[in-house]
Amino acid sequence: MRAAQLRAAALCALDAVYDPELDEPITDLGFVRSLTADDGRITVHLRLPTSFCSPNFAYLMASDAKDALAALPGAREVTVLLDDHHDSDLINRGLAADAGYRGTFGHEAERDLEELREIFRRKAHTAAMERALTALLRARPDLAEERVGEVVLGDLPDTAATRALLRRRAALGLGTARTEPALVDDDGRPFPPGEIPLRLRFARSVRISIDGNAHFCRGLLRTRYPDSAADQAPRSRDEGNPVDAAPAAHRTTIRENIA
Repeated sequence: MRAAQLRAAALCALDAVYDPELDEPITDLGFVRSLTADDGRITVHLRLPTSFCSPNFAYLMASDAKDALAALPGAREVTVLLDDHHDSDLINRGLAADAGYRGTFGHEAERDLEELREIFRRKAHTAAMERALTALLRARPDLAEERVGEVVLGDLPDTAATRALLRRRAALGLGTARTEPALVDDDGRPFPPGEIPLRLRFARSVRISIDGNAHFCRGLLRTRYPDSAADQAPRSRDEGNPVDAAPAAHRTTIRENIA
């Protein structure tokens, strides 16, 4: 595979690596500082909004990035480096040695990495559920909030918000058939009718928290690394309501200082 092809494939692979708390690809957030690909060797440098971002989140993203790149057919050697973090040396050594999360952090690894993933998958699902259902309520003024529990996936329009919800459900192992109820708990169970407004408000608070954190972290990254603005994709988490607009051509700017 040619260097240009491998680089393009590597960028696509990194699109599937998400910040677990912000529920956005690290490529869209501007966390990919540089990427080089030549002769089967891929090297990626990652950057974060602050030097004290949670080490477990940082490790998860860096580890996922290495796994995604190592799975590419043309990749012979993959190096992922986290820059400018207070645990950079520790995390980078662990990644290089394929030591795993507990092998890297030892007794400090209070939770298993898969447990952390599950927590944030559930939060992402809750937020995606609220986005899709709020969009439906806006589009259908005749639909009372109290009746949202009757809505099934087939009632949702084919939009980015609906497709995102289906992906989040699949990640949790929840049903994605058109007849499945749209508003469910983490185990796929619908809520009693009397709880619907309360559950929607809770889901809205989760979504607002995620979106607010994403907005804040994007701003911090641009403050810390002014050149990162060109690498951040526009945000449009709610249909027709873009947030944090940034240059649309960000994918072509992920550090062309490939050296």
